[in-house]
Amino acid sequence: MENQTNLEKTLFKLEASKKSFMDLTKEMLEAADGNLYLLDFFILGIVKRSILLSTGFCQLIKQDNFLSAAPLVRLHLDNLLNVHAAFISSNPHEFSENKIRGERTSKMKDEKGAFMTDTYLADSLSKKEETKWVINLYRESSKFIHISDKHIFSTMEESSEDGYMNFLISDKQNIPEKSIIEATEAMISISEQILRHLAGWIQAKNKKYEQ
Repeated sequence: MENQTNLEKTLFKLEASKKSFMDLTKEMLEAADGNLYLLDFFILGIVKRSILLSTGFCQLIKQDNFLSAAPLVRLHLDNLLNVHAAFISSNPHEFSENKIRGERTSKMKDEKGAFMTDTYLADSLSKKEETKWVINLYRESSKFIHISDKHIFSTMEESSEDGYMNFLISDKQNIPEKSIIEATEAMISISEQILRHLAGWIQAKNKKYEQ
């Protein structure tokens, strides 16, 4: 660990989140004397997707393929948005049943009667201090899903002293390490908030069983 770069340390932290997901999922399945609810099944899907996206992100970064890894930040954020949607819906179990049936989150309403679009959910999360960064991350990470300035500027290198602009069209990328670390930290922050929601559900589940 001592000889690792800052990027390697950040990737290690993201990879370590797999154990946190596994441990909390086990705790969730054992909570309430092993009784399962529809929300449990929905969260299982979120956990599985979170682990796979994080693993894929780390592998792509190690392969020096940032532009393929970056869209995974937006996909992982979608996990958090959907977990949040379940918690602000009028009935998380009905929400989960609808998701299991294949219904889109944006077609469902929260407890206030508002449609839970991605933008609405990102804005809702950003109203909380611990997730105020979500709306900005939502906007920036979405740029990697559709062709945008992120892709265009990735082809350009610094201008030479003679004023010529250099372009790089190949499988090689010239991405600042700072940007890669920021994307990795975003993945970590998303995972932490999903785990926080999961821990809250475990607590509520046990409390409901004890009543």
